[in-house]
Amino acid sequence: MQVPEEYNVLHIGPETSSAAQDKKILTVLKKLQFSKVGTRVLIGLALVTVFGLGTSLYGTVQSTENRVDALIDELGKLSASNFELSEQVTSQDAVLRSIEEDFSNLGSALEKGDKDEIGALFTSILEKFEDTPNALDLSQDVQLSEIEDETFDILLLGTNGAHTDTIMVASVNKEKEKISLFSVPRDLYVNGRKINEYYTYYGVETLKRMLETVTGLQIDQYAQVDLKGFVEIVAALGGVDVYVTESIYDGLYPNSKGGYSPYSIEKGKHHLDGNEALKYARSRESTSDFDRAERQQVILAAVREKITQLDSVMELKELTEVLQTALSHSTTDLDVLDLVSYYFDYKDYDLNTGFVLNSGNYLYSLINEGGAYILLPRTGNYEEIHGVISDLVN
Repeated sequence: MQVPEEYNVLHIGPETSSAAQDKKILTVLKKLQFSKVGTRVLIGLALVTVFGLGTSLYGTVQSTENRVDALIDELGKLSASNFELSEQVTSQDAVLRSIEEDFSNLGSALEKGDKDEIGALFTSILEKFEDTPNALDLSQDVQLSEIEDETFDILLLGTNGAHTDTIMVASVNKEKEKISLFSVPRDLYVNGRKINEYYTYYGVETLKRMLETVTGLQIDQYAQVDLKGFVEIVAALGGVDVYVTESIYDGLYPNSKGGYSPYSIEKGKHHLDGNEALKYARSRESTSDFDRAERQQVILAAVREKITQLDSVMELKELTEVLQTALSHSTTDLDVLDLVSYYFDYKDYDLNTGFVLNSGNYLYSLINEGGAYILLPRTGNYEEIHGVISDLVN
């Protein structure tokens, strides 16, 4: 994979913090090996970063809540090599929320200039971190290795409002001239949350980091398409051709009126317009989320095939217009020049589809204490999945 010049394993504070500063923090953490003393130093560094000398204290504190969320998120990420640690962090949610409240109160104290209150809050924050050994006893050797792979990886998201039910990765191996498309289930439990909730509550960048934890790949770019955009993109291509391997009857397919309408499709070859393609990709009542993920991969493969067919009769200008239409219905860090370039670079690559992480291979399911259905790695960590995906893409 293309490894950026600056890849911050630890991120504390807003995106404006310097990469050099983050690297220094990472170096200190490695030397301390996350001992209890290291935890105190980590918090000290966080506080110095958050309330950096020479900056406006009050202006910085205004974003404290987001920073604490980022800190909590990154502490969970650092425990990825030890699944039990992430579960322990989850169990201390009340303590972490209390710390978050202290940070918030610290903002008011700074605004008033109350030195006694400021000192008391700093002491409280440090003591709470020190007094949560079950959650933050990171004295075990935790290996912090930057992700280095030779593939170019794009996160593909299908969204419905603030939620994402479709999480896929397209991994491009230039040496092998192949593209591997695989799916990650929305119910996969990562560091105390279902993985799709990271998109809902924290946004795509945090979701990318969680996927890196799960897959062992570094996500380079992303593209998110909502339901309407999906329909428009398929319509712009004149529909797609798919082979339905199993007949489907779904009596509870959601309609646009807040209710349900029956949806069915027979086994065999079909030409699907935008709306039909969406139904085929979303239906799950009579199948499963894992089956739906496989069908979504089939639709994407059909879209790629249709663009290839159109390429033989379209001029570059027309192809660019089709890709521009796709971009107009997407949220992405790609632009039309990227799409045109990638299309011509990778159009002749083999496309491998069909791999879905599920409870029949490398995950197992259970109902957690909150009554939610979740999926966990069967080995207790993600090392096995890293190896499987590495073999898949390489």
